[in-house]
Amino acid sequence: MKKTFFILLVVLLAGCGSKEVPFDPVVRFNEAEELMRKESFEKARAAYQEIQEKAPDKSYNADIMLRVADTYFGEEKFEEALVEYQAFLNFHPVNKNASYAQYQVAMCSYKELPTVDRDPEIVRTALKEFEKLLRKYPRSVYEEQAGKSAAICREQLAAYELYVERFYYKKGSYKASIGRAEKLLKEFPESLTGKDALYYAGLSYMELGESAQALKTFETLVQKYPSMHDTVGPSLKKLKKP
Repeated sequence: MKKTFFILLVVLLAGCGSKEVPFDPVVRFNEAEELMRKESFEKARAAYQEIQEKAPDKSYNADIMLRVADTYFGEEKFEEALVEYQAFLNFHPVNKNASYAQYQVAMCSYKELPTVDRDPEIVRTALKEFEKLLRKYPRSVYEEQAGKSAAICREQLAAYELYVERFYYKKGSYKASIGRAEKLLKEFPESLTGKDALYYAGLSYMELGESAQALKTFETLVQKYPSMHDTVGPSLKKLKKP
């Protein structure tokens, strides 16, 4: 009898000792936030995902989705971050942090802007997402920075068009060069590259023997950019001769 009681007592004590501590999402969230502050992004992500799996209260869902995205962004895994930010916007389009998520969607492309001589598709994507932010979330705290970043994207797209225009000019494809100049001036009329676009367009017209168009282009250039007068002055004199 005593032996049986002793065995039962051991089993009960063992059961008490092995009792699991209830999962506390608040404690785990604070731990994850501390890991974020230390830039231990992978460990932080694991902690956030544990909350997603175990927390009985789903009120954390939106915040956790966003923080998981932030861990990828912090690791410069921009493709993965983009998927997560977009998922957040799909599930929580009117959340208080929706403007932040949209800003980060744009930044995922912006952080990978290529050099001017590369395919600018990602630049177009970044610009589109910044413009979407400005349109959907006017007066957000990200408005000013988004506007500046969008302007940089436009300038880079214009610079790409100028790069291609020069390429065609040097290659002797003067009509193609003029076409790029027209595209640049139409789509980015305020760009700093407008001066060079007009200059190469004028040179291309001259090479094609289209004197009237060359004269018109150079006159427009000098009118808009007086500092270019010395550069194109000889060409203007030549074109104006009867």
